[in-house]
Amino acid sequence: MQKLHLLSILAFILVLSACSPTGETLPTTTPTQELQAKETIPQPTPTQRQPTSTPTLIPTVTPQTFSVSSPLEGETFESLPAILSKPLDIPPFGADTGHHGLDFAYFRRSDRESIQGIEIYSMLDGKTVLTLEDVFPYGYTILVETPFSMLPEVWQAMLFELYQPVPDDPGYRLYCPAVTPPELTGEYSLYILYAHMETKPDFNPGDPITSGQLLGTVGNSGYSSNPHLHLELRIGPSGANFTTMAHYQNTVTEKQMSNYCLWRMSGYYQLFDPFILLSVSP
Repeated sequence: MQKLHLLSILAFILVLSACSPTGETLPTTTPTQELQAKETIPQPTPTQRQPTSTPTLIPTVTPQTFSVSSPLEGETFESLPAILSKPLDIPPFGADTGHHGLDFAYFRRSDRESIQGIEIYSMLDGKTVLTLEDVFPYGYTILVETPFSMLPEVWQAMLFELYQPVPDDPGYRLYCPAVTPPELTGEYSLYILYAHMETKPDFNPGDPITSGQLLGTVGNSGYSSNPHLHLELRIGPSGANFTTMAHYQNTVTEKQMSNYCLWRMSGYYQLFDPFILLSVSP
């Protein structure tokens, strides 16, 4: 009986030996810890995937550049007063007295013996309103319109302050056929007229003009006793569409006289001194 008990113990030991691993190193981390170490960047679910299409770009707005140029070859805004031969003298509405602009002239300046033939440049960007033949009083002329929207805000504010209420009846002191008022849209422009040129400017109504562009040369056409540039700056309703103007001669038409009165005396297109404007930095 004792022998049988001993044999049972030996058999139990053999069974334990068969179930134990031999020479295997146990892992130092659990499977769960290994998984966490590998998943440092979680994979996106189908609802998290990034779109493959190119994203919509928001365009940047490029601000418009503003340029103002001296109207005469070889001159700056600082030097122009030295050759001002006749200043601005603004008349009351309805009158064609005074002097409707600035005259620039000289007989000798540096190595130049006369202002005749000196190039005339556009002061601002804009578009052509009209060009004139050698008619009285402006002679060969170009008129350029620059909408307020193209001007610096500080200039716009100053020009609006200068513009006076337009009279219902300006009381014309000159024969003026029926004057048709311009269409009033609430938009305003700066108009610059360059007169007494050597030849008719080679532009048509609506042609674009850029600041510093050559418009022609200084002449002695129209009502002029010596070569000079007559420069007029006026504020008025945008979209002036008259294509001619003249007066004081029996050869001019009713339409020319009507447009002349509209431009110079009606009060819709009002003169101002450009040096006031140029004194303000845009």
